[in-house]
Amino acid sequence: MAVIDLERVDRIKQILKWNPRGMTISDLTKKMQINRNLIAKNLDMLVISGQVEMQPIGTAKVYFLSKRVPVSSMLEFSSDLVIMVDQQGKIVYTNEHVPALLDISREDLIGKKIDAIDHPFLRDLSRSVQDRDPKDRTGKEDIGQISSSIRNVHRYFRTKKVPTAFEDGSQGFTFIIEDITAQITYQQKLELSEAQYRGLVRSSGEAIIGSTEEGKITSWNHAAQRVFGYTETEIVEQHFSQLVPAKTHADLDRLLQDIRNGDCVQRREMKMVRKDGNVIDTLITICPIRDEQGTITGASSIVQDITYEKLGERAREYEDRYRTLVEDMNVGVYRSTGDPRGRFVWGNTALLQILGFGSMDDLKEIDVTDVFSEPDGRSRLLDELHRQGFVKNRILSLKRTNGSPVTVSVTALAEFNDDNNLVFVNGIVQDISGFVNQSAETG
Repeated sequence: MAVIDLERVDRIKQILKWNPRGMTISDLTKKMQINRNLIAKNLDMLVISGQVEMQPIGTAKVYFLSKRVPVSSMLEFSSDLVIMVDQQGKIVYTNEHVPALLDISREDLIGKKIDAIDHPFLRDLSRSVQDRDPKDRTGKEDIGQISSSIRNVHRYFRTKKVPTAFEDGSQGFTFIIEDITAQITYQQKLELSEAQYRGLVRSSGEAIIGSTEEGKITSWNHAAQRVFGYTETEIVEQHFSQLVPAKTHADLDRLLQDIRNGDCVQRREMKMVRKDGNVIDTLITICPIRDEQGTITGASSIVQDITYEKLGERAREYEDRYRTLVEDMNVGVYRSTGDPRGRFVWGNTALLQILGFGSMDDLKEIDVTDVFSEPDGRSRLLDELHRQGFVKNRILSLKRTNGSPVTVSVTALAEFNDDNNLVFVNGIVQDISGFVNQSAETG
């Protein structure tokens, strides 16, 4: 394929413009006084590029300035890079994006072998030329990808190599090259972000479950395995309903519908079920996952096992109810340590009134032995608790904080540790002084 001499080409086009009825090669040779072969080769190139049309009239070939828009002109409007190469590997055409990208003038590209130009981008492209047989007439397009460093920036390109038959019958290629650096960079960042996300999910202490918007489980981290007992292999592809009791399936359906509607459900309490069948209390946050277009493609759930917290909450509720009940009783209730002298741990209002103390803090300041009228009263009580574990309706003589005597009936229960040591005494105290005094007067 001949090299286009731009100045000569412009002259040929200008002469053809002045002669709209057409000219033969002989006419142009006389007009330009240039070698006939050079005129013929340049006309062939102009015909290939669509700038000139040829019409046979008799035995002569008559050339006209093309009335069509040349292919080369249309290619200039393309946002892709376009390079046409003949079967010898010489560049016969590029659009303006190529020299702009490579910082090489178009004149320094046209007519040069693509593998002879010292530029990494063209070297990579030339390898794809060498990998293809120029005689291949199958008409198949080759689509590939190359990467090159251009002005110290690593860039990526998608290449389409189209076998091209020129009008003179010769073969070559047209490369249509798209700069996909932005897409590749975004994809790499996305993959890195996803890898970091997967790492965070797997290392998270909270159960994180991925699912489709319909509820099919797609991902499962180690914390989820710890909470529910299923391995990832066992649970992935199963439906989320496997993790909730049958009676709450309707609640799950409503929750998944909220996800399909685009809502994010925050910290909702839900009963869920483990692999072993045990029902646990959980706190679940589930939000939709969207793609780049904003379409909902799935859901991500964070599940916290709050079973122990709920048990503690219920225990505190029971304790509050118990304390309220005890406070309302007209008998004293107490808890003390099990050592020989003893200390009050807790007592209700009735106990404080029986012993004459104003507050529990005041009662905690004294030893339990100090409320017994008899010096060995406490030790005898502890001996019986050690032997039997409890005492019932034991009549004891105690003294109030002002020293006045009070007779009480005590029922107490011992609490031992693993070494059979008495650690606490829980008891009920009833003031029976009035009853004793009344009996004495009657007697």
